[in-house]
Amino acid sequence: AAKRAPAAMIYENEHALAFLDNHPLAEGHALIIPRQHSRNLFDFDDASGQGVMRAARVVARALRVAFNADGMNLFQSSERAAGQDVFHFHFHLVPRRAGDGLMGTREGGERITRWRTRTNPTRAELDAIAERIRVNVVSG
Repeated sequence: AAKRAPAAMIYENEHALAFLDNHPLAEGHALIIPRQHSRNLFDFDDASGQGVMRAARVVARALRVAFNADGMNLFQSSERAAGQDVFHFHFHLVPRRAGDGLMGTREGGERITRWRTRTNPTRAELDAIAERIRVNVVSG
């Protein structure tokens, strides 16, 4: 949120920032964070929540266009029991394609999700992907 670490920025507003995940599940996997520190969903304020959701909506639309996505996952984990391992509130936005292999089924039809890093892009690749998304951002 303080922009001290390198990031492939996509979008920002008064209350939120959006940038690419360094270890994406799929091309275009983005993180949306509030500018004001909040540990998780339980302790962030309404203004931050509205700004983060507005940013998520704007970025999701840009991702859909940039990657011709068939769908989108938006997920968030609060506290260790739910899988949170970075203790600054954030949403993940993952553009999805039919048959992308991120979701599948086990024998008997049980649906499973495979959340694991698919690629490890270089800084130059992340910057190029971010530009591909930024040109499709329409604020609103």
